[in-house]
Amino acid sequence: MTPTPTEMVSVSRIDPGIALVTIDMPGSSANVLTTEMFAQLEQTFLELAGQPDWRGAILFSAKPRIFMAGADLKAINRTLDWPAERIIEFCQDGIRVMRLLSTMPFPTCAAIHGACVGGGLELAMWCDYRVASNRQTKLGLPEVKLGLVPGWAGTVRLPRLCGLPAGLDLITSARLVNGDEAEAIGLVDAVAPADNLLEVAVAQLEMANGSASYLDRRQRLLGPVPEPGDLETYRRSYLERIAEQTEIFPFAPEIVLEHLLATADMPHDDACRAESIAMSKVYGSPASYGLLNDYFLGEHNRKHPGFVDLSVPAQPIRTVGIVGAGLMGCGIAQACVQNGLNVILMDIGDEALERAREYLQSDLVTTCQDYGPLAPCDLVIEAVVESLPVKQQVFQELQRVVSDQAVIATNTSAIPLRSMVDSIQEPSRFCGIHFCHPQIMSLIEIIRGELTSEQTMATAVAFIRSLRKMPVAVKDSPGFVVNRLLTVILDQTLRLAEQGHTIDEIDQAMRDFGFRAGPFEIMDIIGTDTCMLAGRAMWHSGIRSLTPSPVLPKMVKQGWLGRKSLNGFYRYDRIDGPRQPNPLAAQLLIEYQVGRQRIDLPEIGPSIMSAVVLEATHLLADKIVADPRDIDLCIINGLSFPPQLGGILFWAGQFGIDQINACLDRLAIDLPKRAPSKQLRQMASQDQRFY
Repeated sequence: MTPTPTEMVSVSRIDPGIALVTIDMPGSSANVLTTEMFAQLEQTFLELAGQPDWRGAILFSAKPRIFMAGADLKAINRTLDWPAERIIEFCQDGIRVMRLLSTMPFPTCAAIHGACVGGGLELAMWCDYRVASNRQTKLGLPEVKLGLVPGWAGTVRLPRLCGLPAGLDLITSARLVNGDEAEAIGLVDAVAPADNLLEVAVAQLEMANGSASYLDRRQRLLGPVPEPGDLETYRRSYLERIAEQTEIFPFAPEIVLEHLLATADMPHDDACRAESIAMSKVYGSPASYGLLNDYFLGEHNRKHPGFVDLSVPAQPIRTVGIVGAGLMGCGIAQACVQNGLNVILMDIGDEALERAREYLQSDLVTTCQDYGPLAPCDLVIEAVVESLPVKQQVFQELQRVVSDQAVIATNTSAIPLRSMVDSIQEPSRFCGIHFCHPQIMSLIEIIRGELTSEQTMATAVAFIRSLRKMPVAVKDSPGFVVNRLLTVILDQTLRLAEQGHTIDEIDQAMRDFGFRAGPFEIMDIIGTDTCMLAGRAMWHSGIRSLTPSPVLPKMVKQGWLGRKSLNGFYRYDRIDGPRQPNPLAAQLLIEYQVGRQRIDLPEIGPSIMSAVVLEATHLLADKIVADPRDIDLCIINGLSFPPQLGGILFWAGQFGIDQINACLDRLAIDLPKRAPSKQLRQMASQDQRFY
């Protein structure tokens, strides 16, 4: 059959008696399990089952890099408010269609090349056999990353195919495996080169027909999980693993863990019904709303990374120069090296370069102590101390040696580009590339100066994407987005301390809110001196929502600089050691208390975050970002805002703009600049959200 433009599934004859079922969603780079896709799959499967001359069927994708991307997440996002009964019915309907693959009067095989995840892997697991290529192929069930659980028998078939340990590992961790690992655990039956995949699938079906072994396999899968092992030991072990998975919110992993253990001894069909019930427990949970929004933020960024014209061709970047071999410079160098770029690392200090060489240990890195060797670089990133005169001197030296085509970038975290641009002879090729933390954070802010060219911006974005990082192109502003919002968090934290809240109370409240670390812990990690200087710089640059605190200057004067001095808001036996209470810091905060009324502990998190929402409206009013979603991308991927809350502006919409304003009104009693902005007042009156 030749597919029409609206057809997603077609059938052809690949070998005598062997049907090739090709999936190809028109106008899309991926195959997705939409309602229409399910309808066409069901019709195709029923037609095949009714034709007695077939001896086997192969499920195949026409997409070059994707077998099946899984469920239609946009549709799921629109249906999160469904009642439990409808969710269960939705899951059972999908299982009913996929089950047809395992009841055909002949064997079936999925020939997998590219991504095969979520519902795509579930579809493949309903086939009798699976063959996969290793190159570009990834298989797994990542639903828990979205606050969901597999809903089309993934939790049932995977442990029955591969054993309970493999099922627990892959499903609770959302980990993806390649073809070789999938074969090792029994998820696929053979691995073959992509151009030989269909030939191997045909051979698999011919072998199955010769022995009718596929019927035995079907029968085995209908029973419980074979030799499940000690379930209580698994429970304890995997609860510990889930707790250590800081990148995945634990709600869905814990639900799916209990479900897997409870259904291990159930017959297949009973376990499928139980899985649908488990899905109804997580579908529409607050975490599923937030995590799905986090996913869509990433999709938005791929198409719209901020103030940049992606139609403008980027300059190729082969060699990257980095000035400054400190922690940041070495981190940037490592990110470049890991992605195959040549690096020339320059620093005037012998010790700094020696430490850098020991840390990087790569043939792709060349070190030097003067600017001359940087001449062939396509891009040079300044990563020296946060001092405007020092940076200006670096730019003057750089421009003497690099070509007229090279992009020059600053890694400044807070100094506006407009303060530096007078040092740049050709400002069109100057931009900011702010690495929040090269080895931990995925977000990189690309800062557009008033004179930065479109090609420079496009080149910077392409460079960051080549590092497999997330670029967000923003306009020049003190602190840009990430540090401007961070400074507000820290500023409001110190305001609450002045009201009598303790270090432990505030940090615990923010951990309860969902952050991995409290704001006092963060200040110790950054360094109280750095926090003080950054805050002052933004204050002097015009960010009037901040209020310089006397606490940080006092701590700096005492030498309490945080982890690096083993003494800050907490004490430490070693730089990477556990935190301990610091009575001296607690006493210092008491000295600066002003007798204002404390708020209830559960209000601490919303109060601090409401101040951040207020600052976000200033960023929007000043047009520092192209879209409100850019702010959410920045705070999740640059400041570790809890992804299960979906971003600060998404959270504000869920929490309620009227509630945000109520928090701000309370804060404004003592600090008038915390009063709700005009935008927030208007949004509340019109029951609006940011997006």
